[in-house]
Amino acid sequence: MTKLHHDNRAEPFFITVEVEAELIAAGYQFEPPSHFATMRLPEVLAGLTDAELATWPSELSKGEVERRQRSAFRAE
Repeated sequence: MTKLHHDNRAEPFFITVEVEAELIAAGYQFEPPSHFATMRLPEVLAGLTDAELATWPSELSKGEVERRQRSAFRAE
């Protein structure tokens, strides 16, 4: 039987609530990474004005523009 060697592979590391509490008690400070996101792209786009949305690349903003047009059409 062949044994697989995974020694060179990085394993995912998850910080549980308990581990986080221990690290904080030891003085570790948690800072979110610079690419940290708290909202999904559709939520971000929905929060933009029409003028702000117009400055975004079309492939990103196309769905939001269409959604706004459908909403405006239904409101009439």
